[in-house]
Amino acid sequence: MRSGKSLAVAVAVVCAAAVAAFGAPAADAGIATPLRILPVHPHHAKPAKPRPKRPAAPAKARATVPAAPTAPSQVVPDDPAWPQEWSLARIGAPQAWALARGTRPVVVAVVDSGVDPSQPDLQGALVPGADFADSTGSTADQFGHGTMVAGVIAARGNNGQGVAGACWSCLVMPIKVLDANGTGTAGAIAQGIRWAAEHGANVINMSFVLSGPDGDVEAAIAYAHQLGVVVVAAAGNSGGSEPTYPASYPFVVSVAATDEADHLYSWSSRGAWVTVAAPGCTVTTALGGGFGPFCGTSAAAPLVAGLAGLAYEAGAASADEVAVALAQTSAALPGAVANGRVDALQLIRRFTP
Repeated sequence: MRSGKSLAVAVAVVCAAAVAAFGAPAADAGIATPLRILPVHPHHAKPAKPRPKRPAAPAKARATVPAAPTAPSQVVPDDPAWPQEWSLARIGAPQAWALARGTRPVVVAVVDSGVDPSQPDLQGALVPGADFADSTGSTADQFGHGTMVAGVIAARGNNGQGVAGACWSCLVMPIKVLDANGTGTAGAIAQGIRWAAEHGANVINMSFVLSGPDGDVEAAIAYAHQLGVVVVAAAGNSGGSEPTYPASYPFVVSVAATDEADHLYSWSSRGAWVTVAAPGCTVTTALGGGFGPFCGTSAAAPLVAGLAGLAYEAGAASADEVAVALAQTSAALPGAVANGRVDALQLIRRFTP
């Protein structure tokens, strides 16, 4: 397929209608319908009965040594949909958040259909991007897929609304390469990758599968790697072991999708060519200020991209260091992928004292 011609691009997401309970959905090329998440109210706890006080022991004179501050063992966000985000809990994200301390701004480019700038849970997260999908010059999302991907990466956590992303303080660079119908060209994708790498992206996420190999896209990925960018891509939802593009290109961290029991979903692509796996169902940001379920390797890949951003925040020095750490700290999944299911806590421990 030549880069200048229209290219079939399958966004790697499964239909929302089949995932109401985040079970094992059937593969579909549709996009999850935006819907609002109602607040989840905590259970009312009964007050504890007061215990009788014991007489205080006589005080002994001794030197006072200030106690060293201790870091929390985990950070549980107050976002209303957090109880439904089993994906982040499964990989140890709350424990990783307690360790990670942002030391520099990290930019994650979402090479997709754009991002909805009005989405309330992404306020303060967006940086200028670029449009290669049409002639409007706008990076606003008209399809919905890019907005969902962006929320998995960087929805603002612990803000009392919506959902929590993997990297709350990461910045999102919208690179629009897919139009309102979710289609694009290899040429636009290659341009978008190069633009993102040249304009400060630390991580690039691609949650789509091309209809075939393309030399310009492969060269753009190699160029981004040369500039020190971590490139993450969805493996696809074919359910088979046939390599897909761009996920199987060199320098790409390719991602399959697992369920709550760390088994690959039946629809997830798999094989030794896939770098890691990550939970493939979650709740995320949607068009129109809503929130909705999101399943597929389209959802698994941005979770890994968010972890790459978190690793940079924790002190990782290079793209290669992040990619190696994602693989080496993963929990083994024999026969499923080359390494295993990503582990946020072990990843961040690699870069913190």
